[in-house]
Amino acid sequence: MEKMTQLKPLIEVSGFSFDYEQLDEPLISEVSFTLNEGETTLLMGPSGSGKSSISLCLNGLYPDAVEGASSGDIFFKGQNIKQFDKGQLNQHIGIVFQDPESQFCMITVENELAFTLENIQTPREEIETKIDQILESVEMLDYKYSNIHELSGGQKQKIALASVLLLEPELLILDEPTANLDPVSSLEFIELIKTINETTNKTVLIIEHQADDWLSFTDRVLVLNINGQLIANEEAETLFNRQKQLLENEGVFIPKAYQDEITHPSSKVNHSSTELCLTINNLTFKRKKQTILTNLNMQLNKGEMVAIVGENGAGKSTLLQLMAGILKPKCGDITFLNESLTKWKEQELRQHMGFVFQNPEHQFITDTVYDEVSFGMRLNDYDEKAIKERTDNLLSHFQLSNHKWNNPFSLSGGQKRRLSVATMLDETPDLLLFDEPTFGQDAKTTNELMNIVKDLQSRGTTIVFVTHDMDLVDLYCDQVYVINNHKLAFDGQPHKLWEQTELIKDARLRLPVRLDRVQKVGETYDLVH
Repeated sequence: MEKMTQLKPLIEVSGFSFDYEQLDEPLISEVSFTLNEGETTLLMGPSGSGKSSISLCLNGLYPDAVEGASSGDIFFKGQNIKQFDKGQLNQHIGIVFQDPESQFCMITVENELAFTLENIQTPREEIETKIDQILESVEMLDYKYSNIHELSGGQKQKIALASVLLLEPELLILDEPTANLDPVSSLEFIELIKTINETTNKTVLIIEHQADDWLSFTDRVLVLNINGQLIANEEAETLFNRQKQLLENEGVFIPKAYQDEITHPSSKVNHSSTELCLTINNLTFKRKKQTILTNLNMQLNKGEMVAIVGENGAGKSTLLQLMAGILKPKCGDITFLNESLTKWKEQELRQHMGFVFQNPEHQFITDTVYDEVSFGMRLNDYDEKAIKERTDNLLSHFQLSNHKWNNPFSLSGGQKRRLSVATMLDETPDLLLFDEPTFGQDAKTTNELMNIVKDLQSRGTTIVFVTHDMDLVDLYCDQVYVINNHKLAFDGQPHKLWEQTELIKDARLRLPVRLDRVQKVGETYDLVH
């Protein structure tokens, strides 16, 4: 992709620091960098390094919206952003978040986009034409009259992008936009951004843990460390070839094109027994008149690590909530530890089964991280010494010790995920259900989380993951279930799934890294197209 020969600064950040409280130990510490017009820049760093926070500082929302503190300067086209009126900068700098639903105000696609245009006082006679044009540009014109909540995750993300693009921003910020998408929806969204980038020469800042698919049109990579300091600012090839050790030490994922050869782990240990943990018989679930799952049969053995995979909207999270007893099946039954799930008392069930929601905030019920982790122990009448010892140990394991007295809602996305897992581990449960356990996590915390999970498995806990991460399935799981077209389309070992070319394509999956058929960085899979 040709770039302008003369680079012109759009954003200049000079000695900028930010924190939600005081600047004695700031979240973002004296950062300086430039985003040039027409450039695509990747912002990487460990979970909790301040990546999302700095994006909200760039468009002027922070520190005012959170009553935070800042020092240093940010300039937009040479003008200090402090000189802009409130809300003025948002029309020039648009942000698409990892959870598109957090951005929607209306019920239908058409009304959502019309609402955006009305807010910027678009003449009424121009609104419909602009909506059609933007929907066509994001390949969603056929969904103009659809209800947003009925769209898949990838489709919702495209509508969120369309809403932002209607503002015609000069800087487009994408904050982990594919974190909640199935593998093929993720590829499609990235290809869409690439097309927009090439046709409009728009300045783009991408916040991402997994850089692989973005590299084909990335000009530069910025890296923050855990202390919110900028430790790298250079072209991708130079960074990932020459600074690999630095990045690994910081917990940053190294793109597969720059990794050493990856082979299948020969030492994967299967801790499962022939004793059943949970059985699903002829399960069907409907939401209103819509069938979500039909005639499912599954058997989970004790000590088994299991993955549930499929495209966005396939019903994976619904299945997990049925297993947990949060939802009730339309017909069929679920047996847990040889007793029907309907016969378990709620408190007793929660002592034997843990559930980690896709949105960790749904689990938080106290005012501090420490109290959140220790809450279950207090319910189970642990003595204070045991509570302190166990809580401090869990906080250390999940790199949350420095945040023990923070409000859980003030944590970064990755920190919230780790906290939600830690709250489930005050005892060793018989069954632990995870909805996207590693999303928003850097390489270091992902490895540490999986080590904790493997330890639980070795002690007999059955682990179930809903995940879009095929490498996680390949490296750790004993069994994998594919949900496709409301039914169970595959039940077997991961290496058998990778042989199912048509199913992988139909269920919008991708092969793990070790079986990657990409010819060069950023090229799409031949299995998909």
